Amino acid sequence: MVKPERRTRTDVAVAAAIAAIVAIAAVAIWWTSDARATQSRPADAPSKSIPPADAVPAALDELWSAPSAATDLPLVASGTVVTGDGSTVEGRDPITGETRWSYARDRQLCGVTWVYQYAVAVYPDVRGCGQVSTIDSSTGRRGPARTGYADDRVRLSSDGTVVLSTGSTRLELWRSDMVRMIGFGEVDARVKPNQTGLGQGCAITSAAASPLAVSLLQACPGEVDVRLTLLRPGDEDDEPTQRDVPQPDVAPDSTARVLAVSDTITAVYLPTPSPRVSVVDQNGAELSSTPVPQPPSAADPATTVTRAGNLFTWWTGDAVLVFNSDQLTHKFTVEPADGVIPLGPATMMADRLLIPVTGGVGVYDSGTGELERVIDVDRPSMDSGVPVIVPSVVGPTVLEQRGRTVVALGARP
Repeated sequence: MVKPERRTRTDVAVAAAIAAIVAIAAVAIWWTSDARATQSRPADAPSKSIPPADAVPAALDELWSAPSAATDLPLVASGTVVTGDGSTVEGRDPITGETRWSYARDRQLCGVTWVYQYAVAVYPDVRGCGQVSTIDSSTGRRGPARTGYADDRVRLSSDGTVVLSTGSTRLELWRSDMVRMIGFGEVDARVKPNQTGLGQGCAITSAAASPLAVSLLQACPGEVDVRLTLLRPGDEDDEPTQRDVPQPDVAPDSTARVLAVSDTITAVYLPTPSPRVSVVDQNGAELSSTPVPQPPSAADPATTVTRAGNLFTWWTGDAVLVFNSDQLTHKFTVEPADGVIPLGPATMMADRLLIPVTGGVGVYDSGTGELERVIDVDRPSMDSGVPVIVPSVVGPTVLEQRGRTVVALGARP
């Protein structure tokens, strides 16, 4: 019979040493992990949906305000107002401004947007602004996440169904589950030898998206004019179909910009030969052209273009152009009149267009653009030099993004 093996003191010491090393490694991994660097405080109870307002309020008072430097416009999802400032994203009650939930990392936010019921928070790492977390706006609990390569600064935009992240050299389009639909532009290491859009050194100057397409303006080395590039998802997320549409005499440093994408139709502002909004189809053929009375301000389209019901609105600096959302055909223009000057694009409440104007909020007929009345609003706390006021609504509450601050307006209880 074989003599059974017995543990020696050396065996016990080695096993104990291995266990200690494993424990120390586990603690070290946790100590340096993203989980330890994250602070998540979910809501005590899920938020309730808020029905649309039946009518525009007769008066608007400031209900609350909150810092939100990481957003370009007021964000509303699942009846919750989402703000982002510093390293923290918060879900707030739209009437009181009380914080329902919060989510924070040990680094500054690159930006915050939304998709369906989620707040989408983007944070940086060594590869750029590519660490993405979603938070259920109703509960404050974490949802899908993703990481990837990105520029050090990105601009986030969303139509509520997809998210577009745009940097100076790269962009990505994400679904609500954070799966990438389109990746285009430069990366630190090429995976495929003929990967689309790589290695050209082009700079992305402007971009917009729909669930079906991405349109962007590029300034490329050796080219005196910008090119309009139309992308659609391909067989692989990093191999979108691409069509380049030359823009003669439109210089890279001009004010040309992509305004909106509806399905596969694109509206782009072109400053030459005369200021106009050109609407093109998926092949780059022009469908319509709308003159712009004067060159627009230098404000970014992310803060000057809004979706208001079934309309797109674009603030040019002192006027608001309104387009139908299906074919992006021009409907009417709200121009300054009798001292009432638009200070930003529009939102929709109770079938009326609401536009921030000098001295208050203008209420306009959404079919004709006729001014019906102005609701007085005192804006003493507006940041000095704010180039645009971006509005939104949730139930009976009107929200305004004034520079780095979100302000809620409504009837006091």
